Amino acid sequence: MERLNEFEFSILNRLASKYKFLVDHIPFLKVKDREITGVGMYVNLMYSDDGKSLQGIDPPNASLSTNEKIEISGLKFGLGYEVDITAGRIKYIEIFTYGEEWDGSVTDFSFKSL
Repeated sequence: MERLNEFEFSILNRLASKYKFLVDHIPFLKVKDREITGVGMYVNLMYSDDGKSLQGIDPPNASLSTNEKIEISGLKFGLGYEVDITAGRIKYIEIFTYGEEWDGSVTDFSFKSL
C-alpha cells in the first residue's frame, strides 16, 4: 500500500472541485496497485484504516469525470480519466489514451478543457 503520487492526487482534486462529496475521502486513499494496459492504466485504491468509518458516497455506484483532458509529454492526443465509485467508495482511477501506446510514465502534465 503506497501513497497517491502527485499525478493521481491532482486527478482526484480536479474531480473534487466539481464533486464536493469526494473531498472527505481523498485523504484516506492509498494505492493498492497500478495496472498498466499499454493504452492506459488502472490505479486501484483502498482506504486506510482511519477512512473505513467514512460515510459512503452517494450515489453509491457511479463513474465520474470532468470535461477535460490531460496533456503530457510524449502523447499527441493526451489522456482522459474517470474515477469509479462502487458501493459508496472510490475504487479506482482509470486513465486512458485516445488510441496511442503509453507506458504509464508521467513527467509533466496539465489539464485542458475539451
